[in-house]
Amino acid sequence: EKKDSQVLKNFVLMSFVYYYPFIYLAFIMPHVEGCDDVDTNGDGVHKTNSCIQAIKANLFLTFITHLGTVVVMMCFEIAKKWWAERSERQRLEKSGRGSTKYTDVEEQNKMPAFEGDSAYYLELMIQLGLVAMFSSILPSVAVIALVSNLIEVRVIAWKLIQICRRPAPVGQEGIGAWVYVMQFLCCLSAVTSVGLVIFVKEPCKSEWGLADFYKCTMFIVAEHLMLMVVFFVASLTPPISGHTTLIMRQQEIAREKLLGSVRRRIDVEKGTRGPVVPHTSISEGGREEFPSVFVPPELVPSGTLILASIQS
Repeated sequence: EKKDSQVLKNFVLMSFVYYYPFIYLAFIMPHVEGCDDVDTNGDGVHKTNSCIQAIKANLFLTFITHLGTVVVMMCFEIAKKWWAERSERQRLEKSGRGSTKYTDVEEQNKMPAFEGDSAYYLELMIQLGLVAMFSSILPSVAVIALVSNLIEVRVIAWKLIQICRRPAPVGQEGIGAWVYVMQFLCCLSAVTSVGLVIFVKEPCKSEWGLADFYKCTMFIVAEHLMLMVVFFVASLTPPISGHTTLIMRQQEIAREKLLGSVRRRIDVEKGTRGPVVPHTSISEGGREEFPSVFVPPELVPSGTLILASIQS
């Protein structure tokens, strides 16, 4: 619960920082500062709203800047690690104590600790919101986000292996509060996309000559229809995918075989010494079973079959 609360607070803060400039350019700036028509082709016919041009430029710049920041920070971490190891080796060489070559354990100890997955999830959610809400302005932003994330995934994977200390494995069911974040982004993108089409883009903005009353009516109807589609698709999507269900089923079968009630036959040679075999039933020459007892293997006659019942 503490982690989920922190996730939601960070998302609210970062979503305001990233989304507000685009919302301002699309819905507020035209009524406050005004937007001029820009001749994009130089023929005086094809004109584009300057606010839309600013949204396109800022979307492209956001993804490129983010990818560049990730690469630069990676280089900084590499240089920091190299400098720390170099300083340590020089200190050991001057003092003449021990070997200057790190063992695997020493190398892991010198690495910075893994900071957790919240920051990586936050970056992905912010990008998901930008793509979902403003792809109607710049459809190619989906391709830009795909290429950017493909590169970033490999960079982060290399960082986790070569730079960060090996984290302790911790079990977790699902992705926590990020599920609610994605649901919120789906609803927000449905409303924002409809608003961009009706109030910002042509022909609904001015070419059709629609009054504000009709625009608002169209927006309310279309927005409700889009939200209905979102909730309908969400209702058809199972909470657990078929692939995950199959994995869970296989794990349950393996758990039953390893920890459940399993009976097996063990051949024991006379004179065999070892630990006490718990919960065994002894049968000499037949299949008759006796109540479970603790039997030292050295007391079992040669050729005896032990039917072991392992209880979880």
